[in-house]
Amino acid sequence: MKAQSTAGVICTPDARATEAGMAILNAGGTAIDAATTAGAVLSVVCPHMTGLGGDALWLLSDGRQVDTLLGLGQAGRRLPDDGAIATRGPASAATTAGALRGWSLAHEWSQHRWGSAMTWPDLLAPAIVLARDGYEVSGNQAFWQHQRRDLIRDLPDLTALCCDARGELLPEGTRVTRRELAGTLEHLARAGIEDFYEGELATSLAEGFARLGNGLTRDDLIRTEAWHSEPLSIRYRSGTLYNFPPPSQGLYTLSALNALNFVDLPALENGGPDYVHYLVEAIKAQLKQRNRQLCDPAGGTLDTRRLLSRERAAVNYAAIDPQVAVPWQEEGRPADTVWLAATDAEGRTACLMQSLFHDFGSGCMVGDTGILWLNRAAGFHPDPAHANAWAPGKRPAHTLNPSAYLADDGRQFYFGTQGGDGQPQTQMVLATQLVDYRQPIDRALKVPRFLQGRSFFGSSENLKLERNIPPAVGEVLMQKGHAIEWIPELSPFTGLAGAIAVYPDGCREAMHDPRGEGTALGQ
Repeated sequence: MKAQSTAGVICTPDARATEAGMAILNAGGTAIDAATTAGAVLSVVCPHMTGLGGDALWLLSDGRQVDTLLGLGQAGRRLPDDGAIATRGPASAATTAGALRGWSLAHEWSQHRWGSAMTWPDLLAPAIVLARDGYEVSGNQAFWQHQRRDLIRDLPDLTALCCDARGELLPEGTRVTRRELAGTLEHLARAGIEDFYEGELATSLAEGFARLGNGLTRDDLIRTEAWHSEPLSIRYRSGTLYNFPPPSQGLYTLSALNALNFVDLPALENGGPDYVHYLVEAIKAQLKQRNRQLCDPAGGTLDTRRLLSRERAAVNYAAIDPQVAVPWQEEGRPADTVWLAATDAEGRTACLMQSLFHDFGSGCMVGDTGILWLNRAAGFHPDPAHANAWAPGKRPAHTLNPSAYLADDGRQFYFGTQGGDGQPQTQMVLATQLVDYRQPIDRALKVPRFLQGRSFFGSSENLKLERNIPPAVGEVLMQKGHAIEWIPELSPFTGLAGAIAVYPDGCREAMHDPRGEGTALGQ
């Protein structure tokens, strides 16, 4: 359900996180404070999606300027003990976790630029209570447990997290505690977030790394950084669209929409075959480029200014045949994450994406910290000659890329989603619905979606259409050469998105995806 207010609003993928963030707003906290608290709660109650052992991106806006903060881990100085990177297990837990460096940098921003008086004990208290005293397993976690039941039984740490004493998967509504994680959060509230990288907790993590054999050390934690960056942006219609710089795939989301600047979308039937075809063909070209180019900018040669120029957009548009689909043979990149956002009473907005990369990350807990570690190392390309190949201290290419749109007339839209390759595709749908068709956020989030490429569970690399898309649309798309697969209406496989709208009259709206269990609240 959509929330409205002339003060603060918040939306997250779990009601407990939304309520905790709203309590912070009601206590006078900033949007960053609310998002931090909500993110901490999600790290407890959504262990399949996010956690302290992951990465994070922050998009911050005062309505006039957009800034980005990146908290991304890097490869260790050596490979795992097995000598190669894996998709799951200890050899996939081979990059550091940057999320808490990102939290720390965002907290400094909140204090020094937005005037927050909140402390770490204030911000972490709701997560500590839930981890220590217990919470109920969500329907979303139960769904993902069922989908990953074989993985859970193969990895002992996931078995302990997701199964009861008989080895059965935890059903929705089961009350659980996470005592070790509660202790870690209590320690961070006392010692400060930087202890994760440089204090007692860092030592405990390093001991856990040694037992896992993932190649990481305490020195690797110390080297982990978060940094502020100017966002990438393009002019889109009568406004500016923002996204994240490399190693995020935001460049390619923007490039696809830049090509659509040459298409009169409002003249096309909303949701019709031509609309879907243009969006799909635009993003297919960009995902193909991403798979060859995207890498850590510290070692790459991406000319983002040229790639986002109007001249390049014209070339990309000209390559789209309005009647013929380009064959799709790219390997998909399924991934998982959470998107959440808050706007405070002063009109400042904070969007946070936190990720373990794949759902349940590496599947490995680190020592007795209760922290499930990410498998972002699996995002490196296996070809040592590839731009995104593993190297000591290198960051892998990232799928995380939330967006913001500031219209010239004063409207503001903030949106993002989970879903690897689906992230730019769903964001294109949201951007065109909000900007080109001027849909309110609730309608934009409910619009039937597509997904080009592989979904989370090994289906073919085809064009998936939600079943509430008219069959006639599918027929025309097949005539254009698209290989079609129908998926359920409001399918979570197209991502769990969310959006906040801020209007010039002072009204703020927030909503999370009807495809999931997310909620929104307003002050």
